[in-house]
Amino acid sequence: MDLGADDYITKPFTGTDLLNAVESRLRKSDLKKEQFSPDLQGLNKLIDVVSGKNALESLREGRNTEKYKKKQVIYSEGNRPQRLYYVQKGKVKTYKRNDDGKELVVELYNTGDFLGHIALLEGGLYKDTAEAIEETELAVIPLEDFENLLNSNNEVAVQFLRMLAGNVTTKEQQLLGLAYNSLRKKVAEALMNLSRKYGAGREGAFSIDISRDNLATIAGTATESLIRTLGDFREEKLIDIQEGAIVILNQKKLEGLLY
Repeated sequence: MDLGADDYITKPFTGTDLLNAVESRLRKSDLKKEQFSPDLQGLNKLIDVVSGKNALESLREGRNTEKYKKKQVIYSEGNRPQRLYYVQKGKVKTYKRNDDGKELVVELYNTGDFLGHIALLEGGLYKDTAEAIEETELAVIPLEDFENLLNSNNEVAVQFLRMLAGNVTTKEQQLLGLAYNSLRKKVAEALMNLSRKYGAGREGAFSIDISRDNLATIAGTATESLIRTLGDFREEKLIDIQEGAIVILNQKKLEGLLY
């Protein structure tokens, strides 16, 4: 390194290790050559370049894909993980059940999200069950490939650490809501969470076709209570229901119920 080498790899190493090292050095070389404007757009571009997005893209590209039908289980609580999933199309929920069989949605996933990484990083068993909310396509990354890239690429490791940190924050907010929110606030928060998760970038009013049972588990309430509250929201012109799909008519007022 003192003589001017850009990097080195200790033996034994795989072809993937070598390619990752070369790719990383080429990316850093390009970064040094590239000029970024001093405004906010230039700052965002710089963050994108150094944030590991390219590495995450390479992790999911060229993988085998699996298709899941609506309500089909992707993995089950208590099983040992052997793969990482990337949502190429569709929607996925993860949930837990208590001894009485009551279900609580833990997390929602959309196109562009990684799924199952928490159990892989912990090295333990799945602590929840994943199920397709609608027809879904997932790219499958074998455990060995994921671990190799994680160990050889610090950028990828940092990205998944950020995902874990965000997951912890989400769970803290979810617990507070379940403990202290009123029924109206729980349902409003569930609708807003769906809008933020699945409505980003859409034009016009947000609409989602989701079963009342699924929505009830996201809100953490009984299905009958949820249906009554949706009826109240409809009368107040906060939402509309068209052929079973829920349409948010007044997002600002609905969001105001959360405060």
